[in-house]
Amino acid sequence: MSVDTFVATHLKVKHNSAGEVSITLPTNPQLDRPPPPDNSGTRITTELSKRGAKSIRGAVYLADRDHGGMVTFITATFDLETRERLTSGDTTIGAEVRRFIDAWRSRYRKKGKKQPLFIWVAENPNNSNPHVHILTNIKVEYRHFRRWASGLEKLWGNGMVHLEKMKYPKAAGRYLMKSIGYLAKGTNGSQGSVVGQRYGVSRDLKPKEHIDYLHVGIEGIIAYRKMISEKCGEKSNDIYIHEYGIWAPPGFGIDQLLAWAFDQLSLDPLTV
Repeated sequence: MSVDTFVATHLKVKHNSAGEVSITLPTNPQLDRPPPPDNSGTRITTELSKRGAKSIRGAVYLADRDHGGMVTFITATFDLETRERLTSGDTTIGAEVRRFIDAWRSRYRKKGKKQPLFIWVAENPNNSNPHVHILTNIKVEYRHFRRWASGLEKLWGNGMVHLEKMKYPKAAGRYLMKSIGYLAKGTNGSQGSVVGQRYGVSRDLKPKEHIDYLHVGIEGIIAYRKMISEKCGEKSNDIYIHEYGIWAPPGFGIDQLLAWAFDQLSLDPLTV
């Protein structure tokens, strides 16, 4: 292998905004190994990955434990002009969300207030309706929703902004993933193609210690079912998850019950 080939295929070269260059050398380099696959170009995804879903579940848990929970659910849409910019490649959903969040956080920073935290996911149903769902820990009273949404629309600058209040912060992650069809079955779960970054989590919501995701997932289902029951005005008459375990009607086999539980938690039984 020539020196030029080794440099091109095995070294990591980074350029920062100041024009400086850093090179990461491999540990115990194996010169005979094949070069890594080409990762250049813009990444396109068609769904939220399992890793992304896990990151969101952990972020919601940390927000609830340390920051008062993600209590506001925001849906930001794109107008025709911005959709054309997305299609032409002039911008990406991730770039627009980051600009929006930076502007929002800047307002709080200038006022000397604690900056808000965010979890966001983009979707593009039928590849024709791109929009973003955002969770934040900023709490706003219902009577201020219209004025607050109007202010956020000016910051967003790409279309309309809709707000919902999260009564059960523990349900926020499941509600978010339900909204993008992550937990749906079949074609109803199509999240569409997204260019570039598909989701994002505030740095303060990235776990630095082990999280019991099974326990967190069950807590999320409990809170989500409470929320749905209140909205629908009825209780679930089939399987019911509560603080002490899972209840199922007579005749529901243990294998069937376990399969249902793993499916509800979006977990692979082999990894638990």
